[in-house]
Amino acid sequence: MKEFFKKNFSIYHLVGMILFAGLAVFYWYKSGQFSENFLQNNLFLMIIWGVLVGYITADMVRNAVNRNNNPS
Repeated sequence: MKEFFKKNFSIYHLVGMILFAGLAVFYWYKSGQFSENFLQNNLFLMIIWGVLVGYITADMVRNAVNRNNNPS
């Protein structure tokens, strides 16, 4: 289990998840709480969505940085 987290989780992922979770809360506060859409109206689901998008975005950034540092 420890090897799995070492391989698939880095500081990029943590920063991305926190950043996008914060942006999701900000979006919910500004306009999502007044929406009739179930996903936008629920703060918990917006945070989960922000964490998932943050992880995926940070993973793409990490892979791009690794690809630039280790040219084949």
